[in-house]
Amino acid sequence: MKENKTKSAKQKTKAEKEFDKQDEALARVLADYQNLVKRVDRERVEIYTRASKNIIEELVPVVDLLRRAQSHLQDTGLEMALEQFRQVLERHGIEDVEAKEGMTFDASIHEAVETVEGGRAGTVAQVAQAGYKWKDGMVLRPAKVTVYK
Repeated sequence: MKENKTKSAKQKTKAEKEFDKQDEALARVLADYQNLVKRVDRERVEIYTRASKNIIEELVPVVDLLRRAQSHLQDTGLEMALEQFRQVLERHGIEDVEAKEGMTFDASIHEAVETVEGGRAGTVAQVAQAGYKWKDGMVLRPAKVTVYK
């Protein structure tokens, strides 16, 4: 009888150890799966962001061209198309970089293409080309500006 109890206790201990081993293995597999899901989600976002960025980078020069044409033509239809472009860019997280005559030059969002005499040193004299940034603040293209010396 005592021998059966000892044998039974040993089997129980062995079964508990096997259960713990399997439980740990299951926990590792679950952790691996969760890490895989996170990695796939990150990669999906990265691929979408990269694809969006590439398309937007190709659209930006088109918007610039339309803006220049609009400044000469003052066409209502062209103005409407530009507004739609602006809305599309905004929906995809793109904003204009703030660049106005008289504002302080900021090297993180502006690119000085020329310096001129005349106004308050270190301020924007003229905007040569619009700049764009992502809503998170990362600059897609700095605004090209002329700066007072």
